[in-house]
Amino acid sequence: MFVKAAQAQQLDDASIAKYPEFFVTWDENWRGKAGDIVQDEGKLYRSIHDVTDAGQNRKPSETPSMWTQIGNPLEEFPDWVQPLGAHDAYSKGAKVSHNGEKWTSDVDGNVWEPGVYGWTKYTEPVKAQEGPQEPAEGPDEEPEG
Repeated sequence: MFVKAAQAQQLDDASIAKYPEFFVTWDENWRGKAGDIVQDEGKLYRSIHDVTDAGQNRKPSETPSMWTQIGNPLEEFPDWVQPLGAHDAYSKGAKVSHNGEKWTSDVDGNVWEPGVYGWTKYTEPVKAQEGPQEPAEGPDEEPEG
């Protein structure tokens, strides 16, 4: 039931990624329909096209034109992958890592490479100092008298 709901896109990617063991492992004999989900090298992928013969079957991690990777919710900044169109473009606020940097998308439908357009380098928030704070120095006050 879970796999059917996932493949019908009735579940979000974060929910799907929690249960990779429910999905078949891709191999060269795999056949399926657009929307079917497989495991490959520890990651989940959704097929973009129907695969009915061996000539159409390509390894998911090597053919982004045929597969969309399903993100890992535990990985806050997954590796950036070049989107092929609207179906896998990054949404505003999406986080990725690319060329050793962390980035956030500034626009919806973002298909550009980070650093070119539509992305801002991510900087870690500054943590507040813990412990007692020293009072600010100010003018000395004269005692009333």
